[in-house]
Amino acid sequence: MLLARIRPNSVKNPARHSAPEGFQHQPGQLVQKQKPSLRVLPHRVRVDTLLFALALAVYLATRLAGLSSYPIYFFTDEAVQTVLADEFIDRGARGSDGLLFPTYFLNSYQYNLGTSVYLQVLPTLLFGKSVFVTRAASLLVTALAAGWLGLILKKVFGSTRPWLGVLVLSITPAWFLHSRTAFETALAASLFTGFLYFYLLYRKGEVKKIYLAVLLGALTFYAYSPIRMVLAVCVLLFLVSDIRYHWQQRKTVAAAFGMTLVSGLPLLRFQLVHPEETLRHLQVLNSYWIQNISWGQKLALFGKEYLSGLNPLYWFFSNDHDLARHQMDGYGHIFWFMLPFVLLGIVLAISRIRQPAYRILLFAFLAAPSGAALVKLGITRILVMVIPMSLLGALAINWLLDKVPDFRRRIAQAASLGVFGLLAGINIFLCVQALTVGALWSQDYGLGGMQYGARQLTAAINKYLDENPGTPILVSPSWANGTDTTIRFFYQDGLPFGMGSVEGYFNERRDDIENTVFVMIPDEYRLVVKSDKFTDIQVIQVLPYPNGEPGFYFVRMRYADNFDDILAEEKAARQVLQEEVLEVQGMETRVSYSYLDMGSISNLFDGDDLSLVRSLEANPLQVNLEWDTPRQIERILMRIGGATTTLSLEGFNASGDSILDQTYEIAQDPNPRTITVELPGGLSLNRLEIDVKNTYDSEPSHVHLWEITLQ
Repeated sequence: MLLARIRPNSVKNPARHSAPEGFQHQPGQLVQKQKPSLRVLPHRVRVDTLLFALALAVYLATRLAGLSSYPIYFFTDEAVQTVLADEFIDRGARGSDGLLFPTYFLNSYQYNLGTSVYLQVLPTLLFGKSVFVTRAASLLVTALAAGWLGLILKKVFGSTRPWLGVLVLSITPAWFLHSRTAFETALAASLFTGFLYFYLLYRKGEVKKIYLAVLLGALTFYAYSPIRMVLAVCVLLFLVSDIRYHWQQRKTVAAAFGMTLVSGLPLLRFQLVHPEETLRHLQVLNSYWIQNISWGQKLALFGKEYLSGLNPLYWFFSNDHDLARHQMDGYGHIFWFMLPFVLLGIVLAISRIRQPAYRILLFAFLAAPSGAALVKLGITRILVMVIPMSLLGALAINWLLDKVPDFRRRIAQAASLGVFGLLAGINIFLCVQALTVGALWSQDYGLGGMQYGARQLTAAINKYLDENPGTPILVSPSWANGTDTTIRFFYQDGLPFGMGSVEGYFNERRDDIENTVFVMIPDEYRLVVKSDKFTDIQVIQVLPYPNGEPGFYFVRMRYADNFDDILAEEKAARQVLQEEVLEVQGMETRVSYSYLDMGSISNLFDGDDLSLVRSLEANPLQVNLEWDTPRQIERILMRIGGATTTLSLEGFNASGDSILDQTYEIAQDPNPRTITVELPGGLSLNRLEIDVKNTYDSEPSHVHLWEITLQ
């Protein structure tokens, strides 16, 4: 009776009197397990909730600060999302193919953008087009991902430190950089996090959450092509490993399956309307899956790329594999000091693999590289890997903090607060560094580097036109990919200037040269100065790069007095063919050909589809083949470039008579392709003349040719 009157607060060390896990107290029994007192529990909940909210505030603050300034570039991969959203609004909710609420939008020459465009529709309607708004729309979804990670720690793994998920993800350099862009890769990875969160809740017993998992999975699927494979692998692994649980919830699962089928209808419609687009997308990516190699070689390449995605050297240390604009200078995609925590997290997950939550996390980790492995490893294709690795690292840190003994509560609390402060401080440090010196990390600001200048150039042009209204301006497109799309982002009602390279003025006389202001990149300006074709070259304005070097030149000029004489001399020189004797598919052959500035003429006959030649200036590129004894030819195979091409073939017999005279028009394609010309019955030729012309390019021009095979 005396023991029965003991109050909970009178037990000085509750841990010594705790009951086994799962013990249920019954009336009249001896109290053996102490619950936290009412005085402690609310305080603890308030602190953890406050830190979680504060972590999200740090995340948002370090993303929104200077959002338009870093990354320093803003080019087509971001601008196209809003440009397409704006066109979607103008067309009355239709795509360029006329479909109402299209599944995918046409991005240049391929349909590959979906969810990311729809995300920009409402912000565009409300706020118009701006770099800040475009990036902020995507950023807010990445903030959801950070919140979902925290909730996974709390609701699924039982952690009292949900802020760890937010801050560990937030300090990851690859995520810090890409979460500040409008690239669809960050959006897809964020939506995948939501899919993972709701599936974990479903597996934990909140069965109705499977519907939200399906919804987030569908949005993920339509957001970014590489993540479709990741999602498919995850669904397959989750289905097999949790098959008994699914059977127990079969009614709910059946409804979720029906919801999945409905979410696939937009894809079915797309495939019916554009049946060729899946193949075209693989061609654009130059995937090895459509190359003429064996299945064994394809699987070997997939395995190589997949394992590269699991390589710690790729993730935790700086590399030269990815483009500079997708990295933070000197940092790995994940901080190196997180490596032991991620490894410890993997060990913990493997040791607890019988528990569904850890098993699901491991499956997500193993599935993440599969999408990138379909083509080639790159941080944009494999950014989703950051999600499971951040969770694994956060679980490891949480486990270590839990090792502080309960009776040293103040030490445990101090340790947790110290980790919070450290991670929050790293976030702030990354943000400050990016905004103060990030523009100087990589000083290749051109097409092959940062593709810098969209905001700055359009502002400078607008200012010049305000001061000099009506002045014709020709702006070079060569400083970034898809500059036509990028520039359209900044103008609603058409461009107040023209887009084109000054190189178009090198080879024909144009009457507008003296009235035009040319905006040139440094390489183009050097060509103008070096050339004898121009005089009175006046630099009106120079727009500098962040490092102070000239980035864009505003130039006026006129033709030199002897311009026409120079053109005549160049044209005569282009007609002179080079000659060489080669063995071409088993026969000694005299080969005459246009001057080349890339590759050896023997590259055309080496059987290697990757070696090529390029004409120095000639368009068409001429290749003439001559034999002392007639050669029987039944077909001619040629690997040509992706430009619209005019192919001309003329063949002569021993008497010099023309017995073959054919011309073929070949439409544009994003990649090199092999063209086969059949000669029914075969022809006996002593001479074959081949002209390959870029149809819409004037001379001089560069023509590419990879291979010629005679059969």
